[in-house]
Amino acid sequence: MMFKCCDCGHLFEEGEQARWTEEHGEKWDGCPLCRGDYEEVHQCKECEEWRTENELYDGWCEKCLRESINYDTFFEYCESNKDERYLDTFVMCYLLNCDEVPKYPSWDFHQLMIETYKRRVANAKLLGEKFGFLEDCIRFIMDDDGSIGRENYADWLNKRAVTK
Repeated sequence: MMFKCCDCGHLFEEGEQARWTEEHGEKWDGCPLCRGDYEEVHQCKECEEWRTENELYDGWCEKCLRESINYDTFFEYCESNKDERYLDTFVMCYLLNCDEVPKYPSWDFHQLMIETYKRRVANAKLLGEKFGFLEDCIRFIMDDDGSIGRENYADWLNKRAVTK
């Protein structure tokens, strides 16, 4: 088990904590360098940096989650969540600036959303990222649903890795 000091950032293993007894008999333990408070940390599945439980989403740090999103992974993720109409919502809201997404979209409507997305990807690759299209894809997954969106995406990445 690994720990990280909340004050100085020192990483240390279980059993390396500094231990002392206060004058009134109360026992304490803390960082072996500065005696500060510490918390348990785990490694990110991708970058292997040590992070607290609050900084990880199903084993992934936010930085690695964001970096894993490209046009292909975004499309795969959206298509694997067809029931939630992720791609339809993204295209309608981000590309067409419309708040209304049909509650029960037809197959033809969904195909139109796929074509619109793919056309926009082709244009973005042709023109470069100066219009921020990939940033919109990342924002849709990472920010629009808050931490639950990050958790869902991390869970999907883990399941995807197992099936590949």
